[in-house]
Amino acid sequence: MDDYFDRKLISIHDDEDLTEAELILKGTLHTTVRKLPLATFRQHEKQGGEDDDADATDQLTNQSVGGVQRARQLAETNSDDTLPAVYGGLFTVAEYFTRSFDAIKGKFFEKVIAAEDPARRLDVDRNLGKLPQYLLEPDLCWKDLSYTRESLAEDERDRLDALSSLTLDLAQNNQQANADATLFTGNTLVFGEHRTSVVSGGTTARPSLMRKPRALVKELAKSETVVSIDRDVADEYGIDAGSYSLSALLKAVGVDNIHVHIGILFDEDRRPATWENDPQQSTSHRLIEEFEDDFLGQETGHVRNVSLDSENLRLEFDVPVESGSEEEIHIHLSFLYGDNYLNTLYTGSLDAVGKNGSHDAFEDATGLREIISDNEADDLWLGFSVAERENKVFEMSAEGSNNAMEIADMILADEDLSQRLVRFRELCRTGERSEIDDELLSFATALAERYDEERDNEWAEWVYGSDAVQYLRDVALEVLVYDSISRPIFLRRFPDATAPEPIEDGEDQPEPTLSDARYTFEQYLFDIDGDTTKKQTIYRVVRDGTTYRQSGTNIPAGPDDEIDWARAPSKSEIGDRLDIRTPTRTLKSMTDGTSNTNGGILVQRGDTFAVPAPVAHRMGQFMQTVPQQARSKESAKPSALDF
Repeated sequence: MDDYFDRKLISIHDDEDLTEAELILKGTLHTTVRKLPLATFRQHEKQGGEDDDADATDQLTNQSVGGVQRARQLAETNSDDTLPAVYGGLFTVAEYFTRSFDAIKGKFFEKVIAAEDPARRLDVDRNLGKLPQYLLEPDLCWKDLSYTRESLAEDERDRLDALSSLTLDLAQNNQQANADATLFTGNTLVFGEHRTSVVSGGTTARPSLMRKPRALVKELAKSETVVSIDRDVADEYGIDAGSYSLSALLKAVGVDNIHVHIGILFDEDRRPATWENDPQQSTSHRLIEEFEDDFLGQETGHVRNVSLDSENLRLEFDVPVESGSEEEIHIHLSFLYGDNYLNTLYTGSLDAVGKNGSHDAFEDATGLREIISDNEADDLWLGFSVAERENKVFEMSAEGSNNAMEIADMILADEDLSQRLVRFRELCRTGERSEIDDELLSFATALAERYDEERDNEWAEWVYGSDAVQYLRDVALEVLVYDSISRPIFLRRFPDATAPEPIEDGEDQPEPTLSDARYTFEQYLFDIDGDTTKKQTIYRVVRDGTTYRQSGTNIPAGPDDEIDWARAPSKSEIGDRLDIRTPTRTLKSMTDGTSNTNGGILVQRGDTFAVPAPVAHRMGQFMQTVPQQARSKESAKPSALDF
């Protein structure tokens, strides 16, 4: 273990403890990173397949085409045939990972490019209909992005909010057209459309990049009024009050040129893309030629001085501000690659456009590698690697288990390990980042070594091969991540979760079972697709305030212990402890359920609420204490685990 490389995991840390680069990465990958541990524990929605909904049908089709069912049949027929046994686990995780990552990586690069803009005014995903706000306050729009270095002062927020209703009345299909990047610099308005790599989306993806330039030119060529500027806004920003077409508005705020760049960021080897390394460049040539022939040809009388340089993937033309007017806006459209695209976007310069363009044309040029290098962490690759291997173990093991499940059960079976996990979760809420990181690695090491001593299997060797303890520490890390950001491992003490059965008219709602309770925990209190922190805090306050007659504490002596209702907290007391409005709806959802759960994680008597003894018995010391903001000398009872 001496040569083991430490892991950098950011998903368990609060946003305020992360750097700007880490915050962008966490925000972009958060849902995927939360769901990958579910795949490790065979709880991911794509690993079922028995439901009759569309997702299950799609999954069944994919697995059939992929040969998963056939591979499993072969493995069941001959237990010595291990190769097909590992395939099912690999397929389900890889399929989910590929789909989810393809969907989010573009957003990641959009945010990084905006955050690193030297001018600090590049905007992301600006709808064409909401362009006036940006044109008048580009610097404030950049500061308003959640992942940039600065935040708006109160007066700046008021200035920006005052422009929020200033929208363009465009054709419905153009209203929501947006650009990956928008930058107003000097007298030039720059729009950027990113493609992550030269092969992103295949040959069908690049045509979609032309939709936004088409929407822009169509609106520019119209003479209809799209916005009215009132006297207050006009005086504030030095323009005339009155009605404007889009081209007239742009001219009024100082736009003489519009540059639209389609940028390909990386090549197939994940290096900054270059002109020479684009296997789909012929598609770009075709698209820019079609744009001139098919689209600009339809705008005859509205578009002037068209100049196409297909060899350099460059198209230029002019749009008159008004029909018959000599005043015009110059439009430039081009395809660019890698660092040339990035610096062209940042500066508004056209010096690097074309096949002979070079980023040497820019002073203090910025490189893609330079701005991406700080955005590195181990959450995504580690989560996928462990999930993929642990699914293989599950498929191959006769016990229907894997290393991650066994480590989780080892923690739950040992009082000292359980208490250490409770302390770690509290540390994640209140401790310093360095303390959390140190304990994460220390705890994972201890779990790996303990499990390695006790195990009677060779599962780690099946999927790793060399130093098994090194691999097991990575598995232990993912168990701790699973407990921290996905679902708490104490739910493994409950029966398998079951979705509610439909109730016929006239039938009484059945009493919730422990399976119902687990389902409510998973789908409501720890909903993987939403932020349930507030709900969890409310639940902790109820758990802290519940006392059982036999034990005299908030941990029952057994599942049959009775609640001391005289000491149970009322809904108003719960709200007072958290300094919030009485959370009646949330408490009722935990008690009686929602449209898709049966509740069962709380019970109610009058206006008071408590945790049922069978539920609290299985929870043990987990979620026993309350967050810091709910603690007070008057209301919080002492607890052996109150840190």
